Amino acid sequence: MSHILITGGSGELGGALLPLLTEAGHTVRIMSRSPRRAGYDSTIEWAQASLESGDGLAQAVADVDVVVHAASDPKNSHKVDVEGTARLLRHAEAARVNHILYISIAGIERIPFAYYNAKLEAEHLIERSAIPYTILRATQFHSLMPKLFLLPATKLPLIGFVPKQFKLQLIDTGEVAVRMAELVEAGPSGRVEDIGGPEVLTLGHIAKTYLKATGKRRLLLNLPIPGKMGAALRKGYGAQASRYGKITWAQWLEREYSAAQAQPVDAKRQTARG
Repeated sequence: MSHILITGGSGELGGALLPLLTEAGHTVRIMSRSPRRAGYDSTIEWAQASLESGDGLAQAVADVDVVVHAASDPKNSHKVDVEGTARLLRHAEAARVNHILYISIAGIERIPFAYYNAKLEAEHLIERSAIPYTILRATQFHSLMPKLFLLPATKLPLIGFVPKQFKLQLIDTGEVAVRMAELVEAGPSGRVEDIGGPEVLTLGHIAKTYLKATGKRRLLLNLPIPGKMGAALRKGYGAQASRYGKITWAQWLEREYSAAQAQPVDAKRQTARG
């Protein structure tokens, strides 16, 4: 069994992956910028460290066999995703880590967006490092839709604005975690096949069904996004992965928004950052 570090391990994806790895018999260490929470499972190791500053990284990777690199920060992508990944790799090489598994995003080389550019640069750093690697790209998670698009787009009382023609292939976070656990067991595999959900939907349909599920009433108007990025998303460049996931958007909505139409927990979760 392996000793595994999960960067961004206190985030949503890390939280879904953790039980899969521990149930398989691995020793897991969570890396987070925050200290261990009171009452957190004492059988799980915890490393407080920062990708941005480098503080604590040497201790975080010490005696680790595998690094699952799931930490990211769309708002500070160059500092965290690029420079932070470079720092992590230097410390991991010094600690003689024998496998790094990186979670990236499908279609990033075809969508001109600063965050995607940073993720692509991080991939290149990993490919050039001395550590055997696996890179898995996944499409957007169901649970990111409220936070990224739907809550901001529907905050006005009567109308909502969304780029209706954007095409997305949403996938369940838990299904991505299952694939990552498989890849930990498989060992270094290079760049593996991209994974996505079972269907390609427009953002207009996603927003309409979200409103129905949450009991909100809004007149949805199209928000035109000009330029190359808007064109790439309308063409569905981020929605061309293999249909690995089985959970549909409708099933996810049903699971997250009960008859009581409670506010979604996932909409409040912050992207994990190391």
